Amino acid sequence: MNFASGKTGDFIPASMTLSNRAGDDGNARDNVRDNTTSFFWLILLAWFLLKYTKTIPHTGELLMVIATLASFILLFEYSLRGDDRRLMSCIIAATITGILWAPCNAGAAAFVIVGVGMCSRIKNPRTAYAVLYIVCAMLLMANAAWQLPADFLIPTLLFCIPVGLASILLEKYARTDEKFLSTQEEIANHARLAERERISRDIHDVLGHTLSVIALKADLARKLIKTDLSACAHELIDIEHSARNTLREVRTTVRNCRASNLNAELSTAKKALHAAEINMISLIEQCHIPQPLENVIALSLREAVTNIIRHAKASQCKITLSSDSRHIRLIVADNGLAKEADKGIRKGSGLNGMTERVHALQGIINLRHANGLSIEILLPIKGTA
Repeated sequence: MNFASGKTGDFIPASMTLSNRAGDDGNARDNVRDNTTSFFWLILLAWFLLKYTKTIPHTGELLMVIATLASFILLFEYSLRGDDRRLMSCIIAATITGILWAPCNAGAAAFVIVGVGMCSRIKNPRTAYAVLYIVCAMLLMANAAWQLPADFLIPTLLFCIPVGLASILLEKYARTDEKFLSTQEEIANHARLAERERISRDIHDVLGHTLSVIALKADLARKLIKTDLSACAHELIDIEHSARNTLREVRTTVRNCRASNLNAELSTAKKALHAAEINMISLIEQCHIPQPLENVIALSLREAVTNIIRHAKASQCKITLSSDSRHIRLIVADNGLAKEADKGIRKGSGLNGMTERVHALQGIINLRHANGLSIEILLPIKGTA
């Protein structure tokens, strides 16, 4: 698993880091949108102050205007941090404020309109529509009881429903867009993680096998340097070629353009097993193997041979490749130390990578104890280009 360092010095999964980062970006977008919306709605309060551009209020009314505006702004800010119940309370309070000011100032319609604009922040659209209808009902009942001024009631009803509906729908579409963007970010993050894991598996296979071979040949060259300089030089040349080939494969792996060739892997496996003094028996059936399957088979063969050289302490390795109309079957068996059938097999990163590749092609991989360890890979031909 990939890891990223946390602030406290602990380690947390990289996928969690990326997910949190995506969540932080979404919260930042929400904050920007809320701030912009807040500024827009509060501008509407200028409608309430329009009356006082023509007439100067007396001291008592001026104090009431200041107190009302200050209270309403605090109410609006409170609504930004509340849940649905608090939002409903704020909307009803805004409507009541508008109704109470209606006889004195027709511009009090701004309070009601700003209130219905808060409906957009109610998470459940049905609840938002219900609150909008409640506001309209409150206006009609207040008019029936107190005969609200027409210059307040008519503009309020004309703007209230369209503004409320538009706010709810726009917020709904904004949330849908954010959800879509969040999903895209999550998919992109998972794709990056999958690519990192793929590169990690491929580099492990490339370096693990080749470095094992280089180590064996270097050890052999060290033993031959005092007895057979010609053979020692031959081993050193092989080491040089292996190192250069590995460098080339690592570069192409990072560029995602490496496709392993089965014949080349068989030849490399033979040389590596010979250097480790392990007899190789190959039963290879001539058959057409699609490139994706050949790549997985070749990499699996490389990993299996690497494990035999490193861990099995075997004297013989048998490689069998066969096919029928539906499947390609690869079996790599050794006569090494894994002889007890009741013991579990501990998988390292190599075997895990092999398993992931096989499963990605809907294949099956079986590990068995049979006088050693046997790895069987069964890949379906159907549906493979």
